[in-house]
Amino acid sequence: MVIDSWDDAANGGVVSTRRFSDLLRERGHTVTVLAAGAPLPGKVALPTFYIPFANGIMRKMRLPFAWPSRRLVAATLARQDVVHVHFPFYLGIRTITLARRMGLPVVSTFHVQAEHLLYNIGIRNQGWVERIYRFFLRTVYDRSDCVVCPSAFAEVELKSRGLKAPTQVISNGVPPTFRPVPPGGGSVPEFGDRFVLLSVGRLAREKRHELVIDAVRRSPHEARIQLVILGDGPMREELEALGKVLTNPPVFRFLKTEELVHWYSAGSLCVHASEVEVECMSVLEAMACGLPCLIARSSRSATQQFALSDQYLFESGVVEDLVRKMDQLIDQPEVLAAARGASVRAAQGYRIEASLDKLLAVYQSVVQRGRKD
Repeated sequence: MVIDSWDDAANGGVVSTRRFSDLLRERGHTVTVLAAGAPLPGKVALPTFYIPFANGIMRKMRLPFAWPSRRLVAATLARQDVVHVHFPFYLGIRTITLARRMGLPVVSTFHVQAEHLLYNIGIRNQGWVERIYRFFLRTVYDRSDCVVCPSAFAEVELKSRGLKAPTQVISNGVPPTFRPVPPGGGSVPEFGDRFVLLSVGRLAREKRHELVIDAVRRSPHEARIQLVILGDGPMREELEALGKVLTNPPVFRFLKTEELVHWYSAGSLCVHASEVEVECMSVLEAMACGLPCLIARSSRSATQQFALSDQYLFESGVVEDLVRKMDQLIDQPEVLAAARGASVRAAQGYRIEASLDKLLAVYQSVVQRGRKD
């Protein structure tokens, strides 16, 4: 598993890779992780580096880059049957080059959209988006034996830009840990009769948490809404300042997986306003716990695939539509109650064990093709 950040990163790509690595080991496979940070069992630690102009935001997002020490990478690859590259950065590019020279099959996963990188440094120019995608294709994806896409949307994003390598759609999946439990428990505070609204994800530009804060401010129900924002990132202070205008200022938490389950179960509704997603694990997790989700309809996001109906979609970036859809649901508690069971049933189609079976089939296929060649 070739992935830059590992130790305390909490982005979807890292969380997904950790989960698949653990499950592969449980099935008896040997998994070695190449990443920056401290040495750990099953992990080869590489030197850490940051891009000078993006140093601050990379640290706040807990996303260091790993320097591909040729000696360490080559020695690690010599013990592998298949190489899986997760991020299309310098480590991934250099590792693919070495793997190719050594005759090792390479799988890559499309975790990172060009918009993830550009929006966080204030660039929304479509020309630059296309340049980044061409770079990703040339250096990583078209040099892979198979590209894993977490959603059909993700597959279209790459194929529409000329991807030539074979693809396989495999959801990141949802672990059995995420299931309905009685509300409260753990470290979840008691909010009384407030309507508990969750907004979950990295505190970064493309996640649009500020839109959710604005929607709460404009809602006729503002005084009884308790907004809970689960995540961490560079926008934390800005979002805290924006939230001070609310009757009930937002509660901010950065949580471990086992703690998330109780917060999802304590929530009344989750709003996912993000503009950019290749799938969105937090929405899957919330739905698996029985929390209905109101999702942004964005042309750059796959997450709308999880919406139970049009009632649970709003136009991306349009706060007036978000307020309207949110208020309709708040005014219909019986609809939200029925949606809890429907959310659980919808999430059952994305079990991580099924995703693991598909991933293993990809590994076996590329290894067998390599041996025939």
